[in-house]
Amino acid sequence: MPADTGDTQAETSGDGDGDGDGDGEALRPNWHEDIAPLVYGTCVGCHYDGGIAPFALETYEQAAPWAGLMSEAVNDGVMPPWGALETEECQPDHTWLDDVRLSDAQRQLLADWVTAGTPEGDPDAAVPLPEPPSLELADTTVVLQNPSPYTVGGTSDSFVCMVVDPGNETDVWVTGVQIIADNAEVVHHVLTYIDSESASDDLVDADGKFSCPGGFVSLNGTSQISTWVPGGVPTETPPDVGFPMPVGSKIIMAYHYHPTGAGDEIDQSAVALRWTEEAPALTGYMGVLGAIFSSNGVDPGPNDPDGVPVFQIPPNVSNHVETVTYKVPDLLPPVDVFTIGTHMHYVGVDMKIWIERGGQELCWLQTPRWDFNWQRLYDVDAPIGQMPKVQGGDVIKLRCTYDNTLNNPALVEALAQQGLSEPITINVGESSLEEMCAMLFGVATDLPLGSFF
Repeated sequence: MPADTGDTQAETSGDGDGDGDGDGEALRPNWHEDIAPLVYGTCVGCHYDGGIAPFALETYEQAAPWAGLMSEAVNDGVMPPWGALETEECQPDHTWLDDVRLSDAQRQLLADWVTAGTPEGDPDAAVPLPEPPSLELADTTVVLQNPSPYTVGGTSDSFVCMVVDPGNETDVWVTGVQIIADNAEVVHHVLTYIDSESASDDLVDADGKFSCPGGFVSLNGTSQISTWVPGGVPTETPPDVGFPMPVGSKIIMAYHYHPTGAGDEIDQSAVALRWTEEAPALTGYMGVLGAIFSSNGVDPGPNDPDGVPVFQIPPNVSNHVETVTYKVPDLLPPVDVFTIGTHMHYVGVDMKIWIERGGQELCWLQTPRWDFNWQRLYDVDAPIGQMPKVQGGDVIKLRCTYDNTLNNPALVEALAQQGLSEPITINVGESSLEEMCAMLFGVATDLPLGSFF
């Protein structure tokens, strides 16, 4: 959480017009003493010249015209983008690492700046600015670009696996992964795998790719290490946790491309990896649970034909709910869960994940204002041993709520991209006009769990 800068209402000596002549009193809050530190600590990581945000907020001249909208966005919880919220039905025992939400005092500070007329203050009185938050992976070992460009066209989603050689000359353990999207307009999501036996060598074509329908890879010796979606931050393991990558391994990036419908688009994204040659104490495993390709695990619902549970969202229904139940294998020993994420597509509006154990319910995560463009993994802010645990006999529950009406702007956009103007029946699947109800997670342990994950 950024430092609290809310106690700045008193007027101080200085010149509010910013000319430094000292002939007036500086209004507080002002840009140089109060607002700039807040904006740099919470906003400039995206809102900089050339950043992913649509406008920059690095200077007074850039920020002042947006002040009213900034205050409104933070008060509404729209900015900074953060989906993991506490609700009446979900109060997790854990907190989240790098929680970007503003405090009440910080939101009030922005509102007071707007009310005061967005004074600039005296540049000579400017306080030191914090380092902006970054979406980049720190201490990257190598950046590996896709071996060839890929053309995304037509109206159908496509799934392609790109294979690259990480070039490690000794056994290493990966501690960080970042997808560097070349064309974010068409990259729906990317799953990254370590192919420890180079099994993909037998599948790749001359361009270094192979078809992987559905986007999931189950070759011998492959293990998932990252899930990237638009707006996602790098995947990083906790201290002393790593994903093993033996000499001779390959990296597989399973791309789900979604066409814009406006003509051909070219993508040649890349992956950044960070690794260590020193074996960590714990091994990390990533996994996905839920309704992904089929209705397996889906609980009975309101639209099931003949009483058979099926994942199906009828058109023009605004509050359709699907739930998924997963029974953890009895033999799984207790393991720490270090990262959790929710995943739906454009019809989703709310998702909740909880665990049932010994007659109790423990809520892990709820994203009640689901936004496909800002989904991410949420890292638990606790040391190993004090994180949420999953163990044999636990029951993991997922609840997903969908709005399949034209009141859902995300659906309207998705329909328009496919040349449609009215909602359609939505089934389970990988394409953007299909849906999922999936939990993404990462666990850490000193036990071999390959058969479980």
